[in-house]
Amino acid sequence: MAAELGQQTVEFSALVRRAAEDSYLALKELVERSRAPEDQRSDSEKKIDLLKFVVKTRQRMLRLHVLANYFKHRFCFFQVPLIQYCQQLAATLSSHETCFTQTADSLFYMHEGLQHARAPIFDVPSATEVLLTGSYQRLPKCIDDLGIQSSLSGDEQKSTLKKLDTILRSKLLEVVLPKEITEVTVSDGTAVLHVDGEFKVLLTLGYRGHLSLWRILHLELLVGEKNGNIRLEETRRYALGDDLERRMAAAENPLSILYTVLHELCVALVMDTVLRQVQVLRQGRWKDAIRFELISDGSAGQVGNTSALQLTQEGELDTTGLKTPGLKIIYWLDADKNAGGSDFSSCPFLKVEPGQDTQIKCVHSSFVLDPLTGKEATFALDQSCIDVERLLLRAIACNRYTRLLEIQRELSKSVNICREPGDVVLGCDGGVVADLRKVCKGATYTSNCYIGSSMSEVYI
Repeated sequence: MAAELGQQTVEFSALVRRAAEDSYLALKELVERSRAPEDQRSDSEKKIDLLKFVVKTRQRMLRLHVLANYFKHRFCFFQVPLIQYCQQLAATLSSHETCFTQTADSLFYMHEGLQHARAPIFDVPSATEVLLTGSYQRLPKCIDDLGIQSSLSGDEQKSTLKKLDTILRSKLLEVVLPKEITEVTVSDGTAVLHVDGEFKVLLTLGYRGHLSLWRILHLELLVGEKNGNIRLEETRRYALGDDLERRMAAAENPLSILYTVLHELCVALVMDTVLRQVQVLRQGRWKDAIRFELISDGSAGQVGNTSALQLTQEGELDTTGLKTPGLKIIYWLDADKNAGGSDFSSCPFLKVEPGQDTQIKCVHSSFVLDPLTGKEATFALDQSCIDVERLLLRAIACNRYTRLLEIQRELSKSVNICREPGDVVLGCDGGVVADLRKVCKGATYTSNCYIGSSMSEVYI
């Protein structure tokens, strides 16, 4: 750098270095002076000295900055590495300042969060003692003096059960009860719903701790045969009860859901039992006397002596994805059709199937009279004791009685046979009424009905 005439020249880098060293030494001297014990200056005086140092240093640095800019713009070819280094250093220091500010803020909020992230001090020795010995020996002795009872006393139990009965009755009044439920009783903190021939359920409140939700205590199916009711396996009954509880908890009419699911289950079990009993009859003494057809959606399926029925390995009816099918039992087969024919449209039959209201219906193909009442015979299946053979025997007895009445009516019109009102009578060996009562009780029909007149007797 050129200087004025008569003065020495000095390097700009040396000038910058000397200014930085002087500022550093002045600052160091100011700090040591402030720390010295013999310094009697007040705090305000110290601040004034520091301010003077800052102003002096700032003026010196501004002068250097002006000189650097002057040389940079005056002499384009002149490149000062020290100035570039200072610029980079200033940018680095600014970046560090931003990082330090962000770090301080993050540490502040982290300190607040650490208050909630502190791990609790677990009582590991006590937990180990309970785990290994099954007891805890450090409980206060005053607990023994409290006399806490593990169960309610007799009077407390009665009072609690009485309150629970009141809550159950109030809950039953709030929900909609299906009309098919034949009996509802509340006692000892449980509500018993009973449907004749289908199921019996014991309910209470408190599903998963909610007193407004129903809980199933016991489930019993009343569908059965002569040897007893059908029993579900323990695992299946538990799974069914758990599924019903979940459905009832999410439904607006929980008892309607309960009845619908169990009723559909009972209908499927009844039709499966009827089909199995018919198959057993066809393998026995009814082999050549009856046939059956599977009815699905109002249409007859394959004839019973074919292998078109869908059965599982256990012999149960497979109705997956289909409506529960009905059964058409055909009896009084003609000898020639039984030998090789397949048209049984003229033969009487008994139809057992779920109706539109999903109740099991038993309908005879033709109008028949009941010998006990003399009125139209109605057929029903006792679901608690399903006996297809007894139902079939009653249908045959009513059909036979109806046909004999028709024959008696025709013979009474014949002048050659019926000359007086009492010449043609309908009777049976041992009494038809008593014999039909035996049929209703499950006994085998053994007597012979006949039409007798003063001239001859016709046995059937």
